[in-house]
Amino acid sequence: MISNKCPLRLQQVLSISYAALLVAITLGAQSPPAAQSPPAAPVAAAPVPAPAAQGQPLLSQRIAPGTPSGDRMAAAASPMGWAETLEQSPDPKVVTDATLRTAIAGTGLPWRVRDKTTGIEMLLVPSGEFVMGMSIGDTFANTDEKPAHEVILTKAFYLGRTEVTQEQWARQMGSNQSYFQDINFEVIPQEDRTERIAELMEAGYTRQQAEGKLGAEIMATVVTTNWPIETLTFEDIQPFLAMTKLRLPSEAEWEYACRAGSREPTYGPLNEIAWTSDNSVGRTHAVGEKTANALGFHDMIGNVWEWVSDWYGADYYRSCENGATNPTGAAQNTFRALRGGSWDHSAQNCRATFRMNHCTGDPRITDFGLRVARTP
Repeated sequence: MISNKCPLRLQQVLSISYAALLVAITLGAQSPPAAQSPPAAPVAAAPVPAPAAQGQPLLSQRIAPGTPSGDRMAAAASPMGWAETLEQSPDPKVVTDATLRTAIAGTGLPWRVRDKTTGIEMLLVPSGEFVMGMSIGDTFANTDEKPAHEVILTKAFYLGRTEVTQEQWARQMGSNQSYFQDINFEVIPQEDRTERIAELMEAGYTRQQAEGKLGAEIMATVVTTNWPIETLTFEDIQPFLAMTKLRLPSEAEWEYACRAGSREPTYGPLNEIAWTSDNSVGRTHAVGEKTANALGFHDMIGNVWEWVSDWYGADYYRSCENGATNPTGAAQNTFRALRGGSWDHSAQNCRATFRMNHCTGDPRITDFGLRVARTP
């Protein structure tokens, strides 16, 4: 670049340009004729891999817990234009497991984001491996939870911090089909509650259902926008996913995120982490009120059942007993899978490994909802 402090006269510029042109013509005339075949296209030099640590298996052979290699590759190939970053690094008060924090940080991806389309807050789940299926000593485990088997997930993914709420659903779909919403509750003076509960029980409601229908005693009004969307079939969910470009987690992704490093049937005392038939007073509750797991997810157990992407297979785990990588469930079936338990189920069903199945196209159920995922 020519400095402004030392400008050349126009004549000098023209003289220099003309001389350069003559040199170029002369050199061109002296060049040897082109080869008969065109030159090969340049080949980009492959990056030289760093030497592997002694005894470290290849990525294609095994992904050890917290290995960030696959996550970094995913991050490089996947733009994050769909998300607003809320926090880059995991909060130790939320992600309480140090190993998981290290794995999340190793991905290079932001830990906490908000989906721009829906406003849904999502947390990063790193790649890793875990034992899927029956927990050690779980006396409630069913046949379809066996055998316990090793699963490797090679890619990080984002998962909704809570179940999708009525407000988030209605904003996209323009309607709210939940049974437990404002219009279905009667809020009456406390002095009339006993009489109304007796009337509802006479009509066939259980006491819990009657109390839930009337709302909590201290409620002056009922606002359910932050309660989970429910009464959804698998088919109901598909337009929402197509519109938002979100997806359902697989069964393996769901259980890995739910366990958050735990091998117990639940990730904490059930009454502290979940709305079940023992404490729900016959209805759903606002998301995020119960204690989160070690990855920061609320209501993974209880409140509403959560649809996952897999077809349900009662004996599918037998095909995985020698281990599985990124499993996607049984071949096409008449049943889809749900996970997590609900406000209407007891401790026996509200466990990290319990598998619910439901026929496609069946009538809507008042405790079927969803939690969404997204690949970075």
